[in-house]
Amino acid sequence: MNFGTVARRAYSTRAAIPPTIGSTKAIGSPKDAARMAKVVNFYKGLPNGPAPAARSSGYQGRHFDGKNSDMTPVFQTIGAVFALSYTVDYHFHLKHHKNVAHH
Repeated sequence: MNFGTVARRAYSTRAAIPPTIGSTKAIGSPKDAARMAKVVNFYKGLPNGPAPAARSSGYQGRHFDGKNSDMTPVFQTIGAVFALSYTVDYHFHLKHHKNVAHH
């Protein structure tokens, strides 16, 4: 036997947990069996399989997530930066021409 076969047998997931560990009859006292039954019932109640995909709502859900993602936020950001910079530039332009007639 080579090392790979031994390692696979020693660390396989099937061999790590004996099948009788989840059984309430395999435990010695009834008090331990009742506790184990609560643990088993808890794990039976958990959902199986992969978690459902989370759905975003609002602005993020409309423009960033899923198959409907688009470039709208990029254009909105460009427009907002343009409007802000134009407003600031216009304000300072008027401030510059307030008392001096250049034209």
